[in-house]
Amino acid sequence: MADGLKGAPNGAIPNGDVPETTGLQEAPAEIEHITMGYQPLSRLVSRLAQETFNNLGEVVNAMSELTVSKPAGQMSSAYGNHVNGNANVSAANVEKKMLLMRFAQARRDQFIKTLVLSQWSRQAGDVSKAIDLKVWLDRQRALYEEAGAWMGELKRNLEPAKMPNPDLRTALEVLSTGKASWMPDLGYLPPDPLTPEEMLKTLRKINTLLSIRLNLEETLPPHFKTFTVADGRATFTVPSEFEVDVSIAEEDSSSQFYFIDFRFLFKPSPTELPDGRIRAQLEGKANDVLKNEGLAGLYLFLHEFVLTHKIGVLRRQALEMSRGNWTESVRLEIVRRTLVLQYWTNRPGGKSWIEIGIKSGRLKEGKLLPGEESTSYLDIRWMRENREVKEIPITFDSANLSMEAILNKAIALHTTYILSSMHSRLSTLALFAQKSLALSLSTSDTEPMSCSLQVQLTATETATILVEPTTGRFALNPPSLLFGRAEYELNRIVNPAADAFMPIANLRCLAVEQEVETRARCVGWKILKTMNLKQEEMKRIFPRDTLRISFFRRDGWLENFILAVSISMAGEIWWIAEIYQNDSGYSVNNAIRIPIRSETPNVPPTSYSFLCRLEGVAASMISHYVNTRDLARRGVAHSLRPPSNSSSSTSSSENSSLAGQIPTLFVQLSSLLCSPESSLRPTVQTTWAKDVLRISYSGTSIEDGKLYSTIEARLKEPLPGVDIINDRLDEDVVFHPKTGAFAFQLKTPVGTSIIDPIITRLKRIGRLTRFVDVVRRIKLKCETISLSRIVFVYNTTPLLLKADIGLGTDGTMSLNLDKGNPHLLIKDFLLAFLNNDNGLEHVTLLLRLTAPLVLALDKISRNVNAIVLPRSIDHYHVRYSNPPCTISIRLRQRRDENKWFISDASDQNTLESRKPEFKEALKDLFMSDGPDWKGLRTGIATGMMAVGDVLDQLDNLVRRFQQNSPPTASDAAGINQTATAGKDKPGPNAKGSNPQPNNKKDNVVVLD
Repeated sequence: MADGLKGAPNGAIPNGDVPETTGLQEAPAEIEHITMGYQPLSRLVSRLAQETFNNLGEVVNAMSELTVSKPAGQMSSAYGNHVNGNANVSAANVEKKMLLMRFAQARRDQFIKTLVLSQWSRQAGDVSKAIDLKVWLDRQRALYEEAGAWMGELKRNLEPAKMPNPDLRTALEVLSTGKASWMPDLGYLPPDPLTPEEMLKTLRKINTLLSIRLNLEETLPPHFKTFTVADGRATFTVPSEFEVDVSIAEEDSSSQFYFIDFRFLFKPSPTELPDGRIRAQLEGKANDVLKNEGLAGLYLFLHEFVLTHKIGVLRRQALEMSRGNWTESVRLEIVRRTLVLQYWTNRPGGKSWIEIGIKSGRLKEGKLLPGEESTSYLDIRWMRENREVKEIPITFDSANLSMEAILNKAIALHTTYILSSMHSRLSTLALFAQKSLALSLSTSDTEPMSCSLQVQLTATETATILVEPTTGRFALNPPSLLFGRAEYELNRIVNPAADAFMPIANLRCLAVEQEVETRARCVGWKILKTMNLKQEEMKRIFPRDTLRISFFRRDGWLENFILAVSISMAGEIWWIAEIYQNDSGYSVNNAIRIPIRSETPNVPPTSYSFLCRLEGVAASMISHYVNTRDLARRGVAHSLRPPSNSSSSTSSSENSSLAGQIPTLFVQLSSLLCSPESSLRPTVQTTWAKDVLRISYSGTSIEDGKLYSTIEARLKEPLPGVDIINDRLDEDVVFHPKTGAFAFQLKTPVGTSIIDPIITRLKRIGRLTRFVDVVRRIKLKCETISLSRIVFVYNTTPLLLKADIGLGTDGTMSLNLDKGNPHLLIKDFLLAFLNNDNGLEHVTLLLRLTAPLVLALDKISRNVNAIVLPRSIDHYHVRYSNPPCTISIRLRQRRDENKWFISDASDQNTLESRKPEFKEALKDLFMSDGPDWKGLRTGIATGMMAVGDVLDQLDNLVRRFQQNSPPTASDAAGINQTATAGKDKPGPNAKGSNPQPNNKKDNVVVLD
């Protein structure tokens, strides 16, 4: 581009000379650059290096002051260096190393920070510009603040300035003559008056012009779409707000409209604006708005005027309310164009009020809302107890303004909120949640007096809770002395929505207490008002949610037993309590709850018949308490429960309110039989019966007043041969053949423990059931079953073997075996097992488990050259004299299976003198396999049933290598000496020495 075109936009050549200035020259001056406080990075690095050098010198000096001595015995290399693994670990040497490490760590951190600063300094230019910009903005803000301060100071300085004196002479002349002499007379002539025909013609012409202009030429605001044209004026109607009449003075469509008349369209309001100041000001302002803003501006002006007037009407109504029926209950305040009316001013707690004001109808971004909501409108803001309620809007009739109706609606909603909250809290309590007591809520959105909460206190009494609209105080119907106290407590609550349910709960408990005590006097009970227990005692005995407690006693009862009722919102609970008196008053030793079952279990009936039956149940439970205390002393687990539903299913609802009249005691059978005073071993815990014993009461004897107790239990499995067994038991013991249940009855005086007689009976029953249960589970054939003896067959092939187990009067068991039974070899060991825990089961299993072994050993023992030595149930030795050999047989567990392990247990001398052929034969046998047995090179592992076959092969092998000559005297002496040693010093093998089972870990016998 040529120089002459320089500065011309879009290549155009400007007319005349082009100014020398450019856009950059006209830009404002550059903001000040801030350099104060800046330091070069090189200086920081230089100082850091110098500081590091100085600190290194200090560390070296400090290390030189520490003397390190060479420890004795330390190895060094030829050059004086320490050998690896022999470093000097003296305190001085460690301190030197720590000094050097701390110095290096600290310097490393400083250099890392310097590295970060160096990387940040690459953007120092941008950061410097940001700092300059912030300083400039702070200075501009300070200038604005100083300008405002200057204007305020100027206003204060102008206050002493005087206004000019009024022109009193001109004012007096105008008021006297109606004109001022100094004003010139222009000499205008008034126009001639119009005739009626001319007026009608003019009005029709104006109507035509208005219709054409409004329909074709004017853009009407949305709220002025409804209008009529008549009598030379256009009437615009805004529902519930106003009507306005306008007209024109010229035919030109661009001329302005003129205000004619204005009328309110809501009540209460005047039908027309009276002539005077307000009308004049309204007319003048409306014409100004029509001139400048047109019909849209007129609507906005009149709309705001009407909204302000509505607030004024509501304010006047609120003032009348505060001077009438709502005196001292409401408080009025005006904040700009917002009406604030506080209600329930004398109620404790947070304040509640409503705010009636004008909302702009705009969104937060300043945009208009669509449609009719785009303009301002009246709105109500409800503050309930200092919190705004947004989820429940308060609506009102904008055409019929009523401050009292608006306030009543807010109060109705507030009352509904309080009563609904109380209803919700009460509904969570057990009595109302389970529908034991009725709870009914009535609400209304407009009438506070239609809101109520009905609470059923007892079966005969109901309370209705109301909230007075004017004062906000609670009221209870029907009025009574009891309800008056509850009203007082309710009206003291700061937050009734959250806490008002608690006085209602207390009221309910007081009503129940009053009703029970009134009827208890009628049936002859004494009310123990002087029975004042300590609070700690009450919490220890009775439920923690108990609110009221009453104590009673019947004539003829011991003074240490009382009847109590604890009342709470979970229901009423009746108790039998044992008390004692000490220096500080009364204390409760124990309390027993009386089980009650009815249609409403938490609210038992308090009729006279119920109290009479309750008295009988309480008398029975006093005797029952003695038995439970005896069980607790013995450490026996037990529980007191109501009878099952079937026990009282046929009785009426009133008669079934007490569970079968008497509670039922359930005892843990195993705990009872294992108690220290039962004299029974733990082996009888629950091996024969289910672990539940039921003790119930069948009534009292008319003759001597003794109490009949029925004890029921159930066997785990029904007993076979019940007919035979019944002949050997007492007449009062009954068995059910199909279910295995049995029962017996005891007759004892009231207050006497029946635990010892129960244990005595259970001993006899348990003795029989254990016998039958063990034999049946092992599937043995029983030949004889009785309470003192049981005979069964435990082996059939190749020999029939029987066992006879008897039970003596002292509880010990004996084992009798037929002559020739191979188990006579280990009878002493079996007898020791028999009288231990689960002895009967162990012995029967051991008889079957060891039958193949003892049969084989019995066969071997018939050999004159062999002798069998049992060391325990699971360990045997077979010693041969020709050829000399000792075979060991042990029972061990291998891979969760019981195995007999057969090995050569000969001593060293015997092994050295053994013939090679015999050695090879034993070795071949120990390395061979067979059905259910396997060679292990040093022995054989065999199953329980295959041990006989293995011992037969081993015995045949030994017999094969026997010498033809008979055994020498020395061999016979050795055998006899071994046998004698086995009999004289066997430990547990000797008779009469109370043999015990072997407890060695390598001889574990696992019984399945």
